[in-house]
Amino acid sequence: MSGGALDYKDSALTELQDMIAREIGYIEYGSNYTGHQYNEKTLVYMKSIVEELERLAKTIHSLEWFLSGDTSEEEFISDYESLYQKKAESKTE
Repeated sequence: MSGGALDYKDSALTELQDMIAREIGYIEYGSNYTGHQYNEKTLVYMKSIVEELERLAKTIHSLEWFLSGDTSEEEFISDYESLYQKKAESKTE
């Protein structure tokens, strides 16, 4: 089998990530369509959301490959830990 166990939903997360990143670019270069001036904190939070979406999309992709029989459980665990290790460590402290 080749992928598809989760109907390739990771691509929707990647698309959302790209859309938000594009909005950030418009805002930073003063060409956003609303003309609104955004608080710097808003941009920081938007960039954080983009990073989280990227991490989540990669995790979902890895999970989908595992569930579809394309990779091993160990590979999924390794992918997850490499993407979330710092978060897991900080939550246990």
